[in-house]
Amino acid sequence: MDVGCGRDLNFFKAILKRFPRVGALVGIDKDPSVSQTAHVKNKRIWCYVANIVKRETLTVFEGMMDKVISTNTVNKIPKKKLMFENVYRLLRPGGEAAFFFILDSCYHTFLMALLKIPKFKEIFKGRHNPNMYPKHRREQYYKKMLEEVGFHYVISLEEEKIYPHPSEEDWKDELYEGYKNMFEVSPESVDEIKEEAFQIYVKTIGRYEGEPYYRVLLLSLFGQKEV
Repeated sequence: MDVGCGRDLNFFKAILKRFPRVGALVGIDKDPSVSQTAHVKNKRIWCYVANIVKRETLTVFEGMMDKVISTNTVNKIPKKKLMFENVYRLLRPGGEAAFFFILDSCYHTFLMALLKIPKFKEIFKGRHNPNMYPKHRREQYYKKMLEEVGFHYVISLEEEKIYPHPSEEDWKDELYEGYKNMFEVSPESVDEIKEEAFQIYVKTIGRYEGEPYYRVLLLSLFGQKEV
């Protein structure tokens, strides 16, 4: 099962390529659109509308899964322990779960810096959690949480990734694509906003070997349900 599978089904494509004889792949997502076209792509793929923190939407799958994976979903869920508990219930005895998610991101730091500036705060229309990545919640915190839920043989790996961007103009555009839907930006002010936001980014985040860059702290977690 893929928790937070989305419509692209990238995880399933990778699994089918690596393990062509896999029996069935189940995807769940709270976005209703995931159930519309998934079955057409492969008869072994089934996607359902369900919410990983609402057990009543998951009961049909409890105790049925051999493996559960979740990529870039945990960091978006406030009730993380509840998510882990529900994943544990989905597994058969001896089943395995793997989670991969963001612990910290310089983009979050950048957005918080933008919102301290009156000009950007006035045109902000999105939602943002200022405490999305608490500094005290790192590898050992989540490893202990998995063990408290009941997982055995818990393995964790915390890893920082840095991605330099050689083209400042391309980075301005990529930054804008990331935040444009959070702000009300008039067409005539797009270039001005791009430039100002880029300067704020560089001032806040800095450069890596002379180039603007993206930095992210990632966590991989693995656990097994007791046999």
